[in-house]
Amino acid sequence: MSRFNFIEGMFGNYKTISLSDSQTGNKFEVLLSGATPLNFITQINGKPFNILDGLSNDDEVKAGSGARCWIMTPFANRIPNGAYNFNGMDLQLEPIPPRTQVIHGLTSREIFNLSNVELNENFVEATFLYDKIRPGKFNGYPFAMDIFVKYKLEKNKICIQVSGENIGDVPAPFQTGWHPYFKTSENGIENLILTIDANKIILVDNNLIPLKGSQAYEKIENIPQLNFSSQISIDKRKINGRKIDNCFADLRTDEENFSRAAIFDPDNGLTITLFQKGGVTLVFTGDTLSRRIRQSIAVEPMQFITNAFNREELKNDITVLPGETSSFEFGFEISKG
Repeated sequence: MSRFNFIEGMFGNYKTISLSDSQTGNKFEVLLSGATPLNFITQINGKPFNILDGLSNDDEVKAGSGARCWIMTPFANRIPNGAYNFNGMDLQLEPIPPRTQVIHGLTSREIFNLSNVELNENFVEATFLYDKIRPGKFNGYPFAMDIFVKYKLEKNKICIQVSGENIGDVPAPFQTGWHPYFKTSENGIENLILTIDANKIILVDNNLIPLKGSQAYEKIENIPQLNFSSQISIDKRKINGRKIDNCFADLRTDEENFSRAAIFDPDNGLTITLFQKGGVTLVFTGDTLSRRIRQSIAVEPMQFITNAFNREELKNDITVLPGETSSFEFGFEISKG
């Protein structure tokens, strides 16, 4: 019998799929609504603990509270006033109720189908498909895209790949990202040590929209209060009351082109490491949330910076030609000291 398994279940009124590993005790649960991760249960000091501070009940799922652990497609984070121009077309997106602004994509409340499961002695992997982005479905996005979200559980690691396949006959814009909240205990985030090896910070206006052109990219050494590089001493990387809602760019990578950001809890020795291939990393300490303020920290892998649909330097990167696919790989791993 395999150590890995998958189970169909329910979270209130919502269908879920769970991936589990009997050897480590790890369990990862995903809503079919939005292909949204709900929890990652692991063993801490012999007791089960959920490191994902996700949606906690039906009401939060319905409201999309805090966009907790949302997969964001076909765009990520904000587009000011929902307006953008693509291939000579002026397009106008509309908010997805109950939200009143265009933010965090279009598919968070759409029901994905489980399209494939792979199970062997090394991992369990589930692929979710949303195949209903078509002209006329979403105002301001007159394109045909199939969205695939793949989750793989192997030991203490979750690998994620989000892809957008252009099945239409015209080019389409596409950007994705993930909006997870991580926690290491029930004691909040103040004692956590944050590490991000980035060379630049994205500068934004009062509405959290990146500044125009090259003005958006500032060297990390010029903003020391946001420098969490591994070369900086541990005491200077402690959250300790700091409010963060910033995007880190020009990430330093390993030989396989993956970058990493980590949070470490010195009280229990738990480290959660986010890894991603390309893109930028946004960190949010949750100060503007309506619930569970500063109880967890969002460390968000993003394929491109916010408002990518309106960035001239990203036009080629966001464009997916007919028959082609744009994919973004990322995930997280835990270690217990």
